[in-house]
Amino acid sequence: MTIPGISAIVQDLVLGILLFLVIIVTVYITRRFSNVWVNRKIIHLSSVPAILAYMYVFHEPYVFFSFAIFFSIALTVPHIQNREYSWFQIKNNFGEIFYCLSFAILSILFWNISKILAGVAMLFTAIGDSVTGLVRSRFMRERGKHWTGIFAMFISCSLIGLVFLGALGVLLSVIATLAEVQPWIDDNLSIPFSTALLGLLFLNVPVL
Repeated sequence: MTIPGISAIVQDLVLGILLFLVIIVTVYITRRFSNVWVNRKIIHLSSVPAILAYMYVFHEPYVFFSFAIFFSIALTVPHIQNREYSWFQIKNNFGEIFYCLSFAILSILFWNISKILAGVAMLFTAIGDSVTGLVRSRFMRERGKHWTGIFAMFISCSLIGLVFLGALGVLLSVIATLAEVQPWIDDNLSIPFSTALLGLLFLNVPVL
């Protein structure tokens, strides 16, 4: 991984701070809303500009990675102290931490392999899973699976996949949808990692 010049690092840092503020402002705005699950999805959507910047603008992955790690730590502390941010955090549910950690890991590991694939995996999680939750909330008061949410997940991920990866992206959208439906692993881990890892196999990219 080549080390960028000082100018590129400064540009990335300035952009990273602006994208950080977008997320922070969104977190603050969601304090006005009462549905914790909807708030979580809205906050997820606020990370989309950062993902697109990772895919096409950043000169290196370090700023994106650093902010993802920062959010992981910042979101872990309230759980440890039993002082969760009540409008979007839930006791003993660490999905928001897994979300940030998965993005941090993918951003570093896939930068020199396929940052577009990593970005698509993140977008499936940020947009696809969020659309699923928002649609599902229209039909169910309690958290759970509903066919409308599953359908929304597949359609939104298919569109994302088609735009960025063509037919392969549509195939990966099926995998992402299945990863969202399965009940054993938190979807903030299952969606991005299954999509990215299987995407490597389909792209026939050698790993080390």
